[in-house]
Amino acid sequence: MTRLSVYYTAEPEDGLVLADEAAVREFVERLRLDSVAYGVGLMSLWYVDGDVATPEFGVGVNGGVGVLSYSGREWPGLWASHDGTASTSAVLDYDHMGSAVEVLANSQIPYPAVLEAAVGFFRSRGDRPASVRWQREGAD
Repeated sequence: MTRLSVYYTAEPEDGLVLADEAAVREFVERLRLDSVAYGVGLMSLWYVDGDVATPEFGVGVNGGVGVLSYSGREWPGLWASHDGTASTSAVLDYDHMGSAVEVLANSQIPYPAVLEAAVGFFRSRGDRPASVRWQREGAD
């Protein structure tokens, strides 16, 4: 059984455990709703419980778009989702636990793709989702 620990805010309930696909979908939707309410992109970091070599999976949402990041397993370095446009140096800020996280502007993808990738990460027990395009950060 897959269980994910998710870190999103500095609140006492942080370190949420997602143990089924419905919980994954509900959490990503919560992230979307909170991003709309606060008017800022919000980033969460996900880890596979019980996996000593767990990858780090970032799920960020900003209303109708979002970003993904992945590091670990057979994908060394830091990888970000990619919208298919040419690389630029433009960055956007997403908030994670009160700190700004810079993401490449061309890493924003539609919200449904973010949700699908989050579910894919859960189903695969932490593999990098194949449903989105990826770019290696710092590879330019």
